[in-house]
Formats: sequence, structure tokens, C-alpha cells
Amino acid sequence: MRYVIGLDIGTTGTKALLIEENGTVAGEGYKEYDLLSPAPGIFEQDAEDWWDAAKYAVRKATEGIDKKEVAAIGLSTQGASCLAVDENFKPLCRVISWMDSRAKEEADIIAEKLGGESVYKKSGWRVSPTLDAEKVLWMKRNNKDVFKKAASFVSTIEYINFKLTGENVIDPTNAAIRQMLDIRTGKWDKEILDVIGIDEKRLPTVEKTGAKVGNLTAKAADELGLTSDVAVYNGAHDQYCASLGSGATEIGDMLLATGTTWVTLGITSEPLYTESFIAPGIHPAGGYGAMASLVSAGSALKWYKNIIDGDFKTIDKEVEKRKDSAKTLLFYPYLAGAGFPHNSPEGKAEIKGLEMRHDKYDIARALMEGVCFEAKAALDEFDKHNMPVKRLMMTGGAAKSVVWSAMVGYISGCEIWRTSQSENCCIGAALIAGVNCGIFGNYKEGCGLISQPVKLETPDEEMYGYYKEKLELYRQNGRYYK
Repeated sequence: MRYVIGLDIGTTGTKALLIEENGTVAGEGYKEYDLLSPAPGIFEQDAEDWWDAAKYAVRKATEGIDKKEVAAIGLSTQGASCLAVDENFKPLCRVISWMDSRAKEEADIIAEKLGGESVYKKSGWRVSPTLDAEKVLWMKRNNKDVFKKAASFVSTIEYINFKLTGENVIDPTNAAIRQMLDIRTGKWDKEILDVIGIDEKRLPTVEKTGAKVGNLTAKAADELGLTSDVAVYNGAHDQYCASLGSGATEIGDMLLATGTTWVTLGITSEPLYTESFIAPGIHPAGGYGAMASLVSAGSALKWYKNIIDGDFKTIDKEVEKRKDSAKTLLFYPYLAGAGFPHNSPEGKAEIKGLEMRHDKYDIARALMEGVCFEAKAALDEFDKHNMPVKRLMMTGGAAKSVVWSAMVGYISGCEIWRTSQSENCCIGAALIAGVNCGIFGNYKEGCGLISQPVKLETPDEEMYGYYKEKLELYRQNGRYYK
């Protein structure tokens, strides 16, 4: 028996899955760590927490097996969390998280000197204080000692790749979100680096997803409880890994990751640039990814669940009964601003059509529908730019709900596919390792063995008409649809 490990270094914790060559999940491990917020808009982490959690998770996942049978490791990582390290790869500061927005002035400087459109066309990402180019410039202007001492500026995947193999290597999906890579050439962009004030010697080497980074060092093997025969293959940004792990591997497929934020990630034949700033990138399965985020989605229902002191299972059961009573009730779920494609962070949530006869579950249904209507607006934006979506591969919390998943299908008109496994980022990372070490023939084959995507049937033709009418009502009454 041979095994691969998918290791997901997330924002709040690290998860490891041990997967057999037949696709069976044979073990798992998880450890949380802190996200520090010492001031408004400041979000930091300790890089050593990532490594400590990785060691624990891998040891836990591989308990009771012959360690000599572990063939490879692949990484899934949070993107755009920036760290300065010295020549020995020792952190010189805390990690500046992808959630951190301190670099607002630096974002303005980059936009002014390079032009926002130019940066977007090069990196695939619009200028933002949350990305790495801005954070490195912030260090130069505000933490000069760290900036001067830094031998390299890295993000999550490079740090863990180095801890595993001693090699400072990044993949194209993570390099793009650092906003210093030109995705059209696959190289660090000199014009952007000149504005920041660094050269590419202070950045990692860019290797394609799936390239062999190296084998575990003797020290890493000892700390993980593995052997130095284990190969490490270059991974990808977590949403790209989730795309692979959910079965979204062909042009026309789209991942709909329904976490706190709902993320859409489709596959195109060419980079997709839009006025609404869809983020293109190089997809590990071939072609290009195209990503956008709906910031007020899963978090909106969680907020409401807590408000009514409810639980998701009961909400699901009761919402299914509220189709007629909630027919004219509209909930615009902009609790954290109006995200893609509106891109209006100042947006506020609204409820329209609320009457005395409505109860808390009518409101819950309207909220769930509102999130689906916003997802439809995002999908329409892809369709407008010649990327019609055929299949939606749903993962995350909403995918566990048949009611909510069916709403997405009836409103979007897409086929809805759900997987038997929930840890799609880990699975995608394991697939990268497994395909490139020869255990799986390709991503589609491997995903079929591990995740076993199944189509959700949406047979009620009446519901398509019902939601066509309600979508029109939603858009007629929504301030961002005027």
C-alpha cells in the first residue's frame, strides 16, 4: 500500500489527510492556531505555529501505518500572508495575514505609479492593501530594520516548502496573489519590484504546480515522523486545490466553495479580465482559473443562526416549508458589504417585504435565497464574458444542505455536484502529490476515487419558474441592480 498526504495550511489551523492509493482516506489530523489582531485592521500570525501544527497534523494522520509507505506530500495554502525571513529562513517579524489592511497608503502609491489596470492585467489581482506587494512596501516604509535585514519575502507555501525540503519555492497561483508575478510570463515583474524597492533575488523561485520541490530533509522527516524518501510536490493556493478536490478540472466547470465567504472559481482557456475584477490565474489542471468572492454569504446565515439561537439542521427543516409564505420576502445579505460583482464594501444588508405574518424561518429562507441570487449575479458576470458555466461543484457548509444546494441549482440553472468528502483543499493537495508521483493517472481519475462527486437532482420544474420570478423581484428592488 502506498499513501500520499494532503496538507492544508489555513488561516485558523492546519489539516492533514492521509490517502491510500485506492482513494480511501486512511487518517487525518488537525491543529488550530491563533490569528492575532492587536489593533483594528491588523491581523498577524506566528509562522512557527504553521509548522508546529503541520508536524502535529501529519503525525496524527499517519498513526498506525508503516511510514515507509508514504510516498509524497502536497500543499494547499492560504494566499497573500506575508513574512520577512533572514538568510537562515528565520522569521524576522510576525506574518502579516491576508486579512490585514494596514497597507492602504502603499496600495495608493502602487496604483498611482503603475496604474491599477496595469497591475491587474499583470498579476490578475486588483491593487489592494491585503496583498503582498503592498505589504512589502509597507515594511520598507514603516519597518525599515526588518526590510533591510530580510533575505527573502515569502508567503505560506514557501515557508512550509522550505521547512520540508530546504528549498524556497512558490507556485504560480500563490505567486500571482502576491501581486508581484506577471501571470502571462510566469516571472516576477521587474516594474512592480522596482516600485517596491526589491529585486527577485529576495523572492522565492517560481515552479509550476506539481513540480518536485525535493525530498524531506533528515530534520523534517524526524519531526514529522516520516522518512527522507518522501517527495514534496509544489502545491497551490487553497481555492485552486479545492477546485481539484471537488472535481472542477475541465473548461466550463466551476467550484462554488461555500464557506464563510462563497468563492467561485471557474476554468477558462484564456485569462479572463473584467471590469468587475474577476481574478485570473494559472490552473493546475490546465488552462486558467477565474476567481471571485461573495463576502456576505455563509457568514450571513451563521450570523442569523446565532441571532435566533438556532441550529442549521432545524433551519434547514423549517425553511423547506416556507416557499409560499416567504414568496415576496427579500433579504439582501450585505452584512460585510456588497461583494462581487458589485464591489461596494460600504453596502448594507436590507430586508424588504417583511410583514407581521412572517416568522424567523421565513426570514432565514429569504436570506438563503438572497445569497443564491448574489451567486447568480456572479455567475452571470462570467457568462457575460463568454464563460458559460455548465457544472457547479459545491463544497463547504451549504453543500451539506440539500435545500440550499437545490436553491443554487434552481436559481442558477446549472448542474449541482457535491462530493462525499468535505476536506477538498487537502484532497486537492493530495491529488497534486499523487498525480505527480504516479499513484493517480490524472486529477479527474484521482478525484473520482477520493471525492466521488455526485450530481444533485433538481427535478421540480415548477421551482425554476418560481425562482425566475423571485429573482426578477429581487433585482427590481435591489439598489445594486439599478
